Amino acid sequence: MTTSMQQVVFSFALEDLTWTTDGQDVRVRLFYQHPGQTVIDTTLAAVNGKATLYETRELVERYMRHMAIARMYPLQIQHLQGTAWQADASITVLFCEKTLALPDGGLERFLLRHFLSTISAKVLPTDGDTVERLFFVHPNGTPPNPSMHVTFVDAQGEVSSEDVDLEASYNASLTNLFVCEFSLEALRSAIGGAGDIIAVTVSVGERHMEYYRPARKPHLAFEFLNAFNVRESAYLCASVNRKTEDGRKIARVGGKLAIYDRRTATSYEVQTAPLSFEQADWLDQLITSPDVRLLDGTPVVVTDGEAACSNNNAEMNSMKFTFTESDQRHSIAYRQEVANVFTVPPHSYQFS
Repeated sequence: MTTSMQQVVFSFALEDLTWTTDGQDVRVRLFYQHPGQTVIDTTLAAVNGKATLYETRELVERYMRHMAIARMYPLQIQHLQGTAWQADASITVLFCEKTLALPDGGLERFLLRHFLSTISAKVLPTDGDTVERLFFVHPNGTPPNPSMHVTFVDAQGEVSSEDVDLEASYNASLTNLFVCEFSLEALRSAIGGAGDIIAVTVSVGERHMEYYRPARKPHLAFEFLNAFNVRESAYLCASVNRKTEDGRKIARVGGKLAIYDRRTATSYEVQTAPLSFEQADWLDQLITSPDVRLLDGTPVVVTDGEAACSNNNAEMNSMKFTFTESDQRHSIAYRQEVANVFTVPPHSYQFS
């Protein structure tokens, strides 16, 4: 193989792979060694003594999406020599479907300074029991202990702060990525239930994530697979219009009209409040994600979306998209008279 490979690489940087040969073809494969699975096994025709495997990035990313992994360790690149497979390279692949401008120091420096997210400040979870997770990769050795700086309003109305220790654990389903997680209920217990939490800073070494409580309670909450193939939550202030369409066909049967082939579809049109450029750029991953869910686990499909960003001082960044539930069989609350249609679970957190 003539293509040079780095030992650790983001998937967006994977190149087409080329082999030289005296024969008419070369049989090659990409082999995920940890579970012993073949990503692709194919025979390449040689042209002028060279055989090339194209679209390597797409092949690997499709496999990682399907297997729900964010780190592939190791991926072996092999060719068949006689009756035995010969290894040309053994690399670690980190999923990233977006192209990143890496800092000085390259990928390792990026991993030391960033969580697996493209945003630096997020909205605090609105539900005290909801668990917020932050994923990260530590290039070498054991990562430093996570810590949290919690800012809250105490019983006397004074703004206070307290430091809380966390633990980082492995997430085996994501091939041993590190994860630190917290919930507001756990934080309230850690600070002795002293007051209302208004901000949290999570730190792991040089990595920092800011959480804040907005002036207006968010109307929508999603969980989605982000550009690094890990789950991330998003809380949005937005106006939401719900539309139900009842499609049907009508035929005359025995002199009377009859309905058949009835299909009901409910969709939600979302228009967000003004967003920062960083928020709009980050939420682009929400509307393009292959897996989006409400926080109660309900799968949804984003049917169309648009993120509008502008550097014009007279224009505000915003996002507009439409989503529908994957399962169109809605549950109905028994006591409709005690709450209107917009505040009945499971959609109570979607509307103000």
